Amino acid sequence: MNFCPQKDKPMRKSILNAILLLGLASLPVGCAGCGEDVPGPDPEPASPPEPEADTYCQDQGFTSHAFNTDTGGALFGDLAEDFTVNEYSGDTFTLSEAWTGCDSYIFFSYFSYMDANARNQMDTLWASDFAGILQSGTRNVHYFYISEEMDASAREGRMYMMQTNFDTALQTLFGEDTDEIDFWTSRFHFVTDQLTAVEGGVGDFAIDYLVYRNNADPVDLGDRGQAYPPPPTSFAIDRNQRWDPVGSLSEYVGGPENLKMAAFNSAFYNHRAELKAHLAAQTDITVVELVDEMVTARVFNKDVTLPDADAMATMDTFEIDVEITCPHRNPFGCSEWDRIARMSLCTEYDAADIDTCTASTEIVRWITPYWRRGTRHWVMDASPFLALIKDGGVQRFRIEMGPAWERATERHATMSVRLSNQDKGLISQSVLRAFGGGTFNADYNSTHVPFTFTPPSDATRVEIVTIISGHGQTSGNNCAEWCNHMHFFTVNGSDTPHEVSYSDIGNDVGCAARADEGAMPGQWGNWPQSRAGWCPGLPVETVRFDITGEITLGSENTLTYEASFNGNTPAGGDISKNTYVVWYQ
Repeated sequence: MNFCPQKDKPMRKSILNAILLLGLASLPVGCAGCGEDVPGPDPEPASPPEPEADTYCQDQGFTSHAFNTDTGGALFGDLAEDFTVNEYSGDTFTLSEAWTGCDSYIFFSYFSYMDANARNQMDTLWASDFAGILQSGTRNVHYFYISEEMDASAREGRMYMMQTNFDTALQTLFGEDTDEIDFWTSRFHFVTDQLTAVEGGVGDFAIDYLVYRNNADPVDLGDRGQAYPPPPTSFAIDRNQRWDPVGSLSEYVGGPENLKMAAFNSAFYNHRAELKAHLAAQTDITVVELVDEMVTARVFNKDVTLPDADAMATMDTFEIDVEITCPHRNPFGCSEWDRIARMSLCTEYDAADIDTCTASTEIVRWITPYWRRGTRHWVMDASPFLALIKDGGVQRFRIEMGPAWERATERHATMSVRLSNQDKGLISQSVLRAFGGGTFNADYNSTHVPFTFTPPSDATRVEIVTIISGHGQTSGNNCAEWCNHMHFFTVNGSDTPHEVSYSDIGNDVGCAARADEGAMPGQWGNWPQSRAGWCPGLPVETVRFDITGEITLGSENTLTYEASFNGNTPAGGDISKNTYVVWYQ
């Protein structure tokens, strides 16, 4: 195929001429057939038939997003403009024409490095098993294999090989199931165009990023050296038609890259799109903004004014909406560690000093991701803690996104309180803290004495509410991040304690498989594997046990707690835990 720069983009040739990647051949600047007369399009048929309603998104249970024809950009999070690519099969793909409103689009870029090791790594990456990609991703996704090789015959040869391997893989996976074969054939695109020569959004995005990368200063990581931005080996257009970096393709730190790791993003894009649509569709919600600004501080307080006590008395649902974006094009400009993040309600503080919060109650927790550009977004249920804000008015929240001493990194934080009545018939009336955590050693259980409480006689429900995550990597057992520590809560001496445990420890993709819950793929760290009660880039579950049938209302009751390591003595690390008794009316 011959490609000509558009008349209104005279700078493309000079830009392409200027780009040099590390060990890469320079990009092409010429094109065949430019300036020749091109026949006009065939006339459209008169009165085309009315198309049938497309139920593709609805059939999968997804909302849809209309194609946006506004002017886009080339930064992560910017609107992706339309593009057309030519495929080895002879087909063409145009984004606007194929747009369903609920698909995502993931690109795999091939670069022909001069360095033998880099070239071998690229070849190994592109040899990633197709079965792994299919198993790791969702159905509502397209994959594009596209090369930056200058030579057209080299690109066509590469795409012939990829197409042949793909067809063989489909036969192996699906045999005579022609419906599945046809479906996936329509979803994998082996592109013969050169990456930076694609007219439209994809080519413009690639050129802009490569120019940036060629001129970018590294991020100074102190004694760990300097980190330059990575090549665009993979990138994506999400369901909201926005550019996303996809991120690292490593299965673990220091391990091989595999294209299947990019596929997990398709579930993550579903999470983001459906959450956004869900929030937009909600009615009768009171939203109180906590923060909407660029922040570098990891720990800070925010005062907000909630509805008055009468209005609060009608609310049965209390949610915390957290959306955080690392805007840097170099992922190493983002926060680098999987730290505990939380939001707490300050119960004692000096109203005249915004920095004070002398006593607080944790209401939600999440874990920050390793280095990852882009946006993560979750809504966490804090309804058990409504009792703490039932008076309404001015309330102070403490926000922690890691330790205050860690390297400052700039990010955009949008957080809000969402209050509503969902007709649950239960509203939290009292929150009592029963237990904390601590060092997970032989003395751990002796530091947790029984807790007594007396719920009122007119309470309609009583719960144990607990937030637990294990941290630290003790030699020999990797406790308490990578070990199965077990937690037992017993009410009034019952023979059946309520248990929290973690049997999925070490699952290689246990956290990656939770991308549909909002676990952020592509982190530059050991993000895919299961931990003890948490995943990097995901909220920590607030576990709730209904103990109404085990207690005596209006009388004193006793709650005991103990923990073990696989049924034995606690064996190292730290348990970050807050456990509460909550009753409702």
